[in-house]
Amino acid sequence: MDELRKYLNEALGLKIEYGEWLPDTNLPLFLSRSASYARCVFEGIAFVAAKMENEDALPNIKRVHNQLGRYTDLPVVIVNETLDARQRKALVAQGVPFVVPGVQASLPFLAFAATSREPRRYRRGGRLSSRAQAAFVALVAHPEIESAAELREVTGLTPSDASRALAELDEQGLVIRSKSGRSMLLKRERDAVELLRAAKPLLSSPVSGVLHVKRNAALDALPDAGETALAARSMLAAPPIRRKAVSRKRIKDLSFSEVLIGEIDDNDTIELQAWTYEPLIAGEKDIDDVSLALSLADSGDERVEKELNGLFDEEDLW
Repeated sequence: MDELRKYLNEALGLKIEYGEWLPDTNLPLFLSRSASYARCVFEGIAFVAAKMENEDALPNIKRVHNQLGRYTDLPVVIVNETLDARQRKALVAQGVPFVVPGVQASLPFLAFAATSREPRRYRRGGRLSSRAQAAFVALVAHPEIESAAELREVTGLTPSDASRALAELDEQGLVIRSKSGRSMLLKRERDAVELLRAAKPLLSSPVSGVLHVKRNAALDALPDAGETALAARSMLAAPPIRRKAVSRKRIKDLSFSEVLIGEIDDNDTIELQAWTYEPLIAGEKDIDDVSLALSLADSGDERVEKELNGLFDEEDLW
């Protein structure tokens, strides 16, 4: 990790601490052989750096990123010294954090991007934490929520997580907290769409990784996601491969077999999305509209964008 340290710490001026990363369970042979790992911390934000051998093909890089997400709740950053411009562009488009020492760093979870020619540092705090975003989408879905206790009841957030999330939303001007005895009351001064427009620059896709797996009953029970979920509530045609969502914490409890696209029939294949928070955080049987829109907002498909705007009766929200 010496080249990573030199580039991030010395060339870009990021004060990152490095240490050994020990997963909770033994990694499968594929992950153990594909990369070396380190736990990195920048201003209190931890992530796992996965240094892969040079010349690794892009599918192999994405496979390491997606599979490693099953063994850690931390963001995963791919480190590779030979990624070309085409590969780097593809990783940026797919939201995969990476560092090519001396060339480019893309760390969206830190709101940071830089190239060797034009380093740029965006204000830290430019994005909500996953905990705060989970609370926010629940508040948008349930305008009747007026207290921290009601938020916890709907979302299942722990008291400490709910408190920290609301403090963050308060700091960003999205809610106003007040005390009434021992209760924490919440106030919003804008309607749902206005609140969403104000928060949009702070929000990010909840999807942290994607796997293609063989369909089974346990996966069928997961909530529909992506274009599958959007098709059920719009005029969009359903995709041939069904999309499902599960939180990164719960994906470890699932049993499934990973497959390649086209390896088996589309009807027997599921695109499994690993989310940074519970997909049903808003307490409904389906993924809430805001989280769904955030997961699809960067699809680049005009048909998807049109249907997403239709969910909110707006023309230019997404």
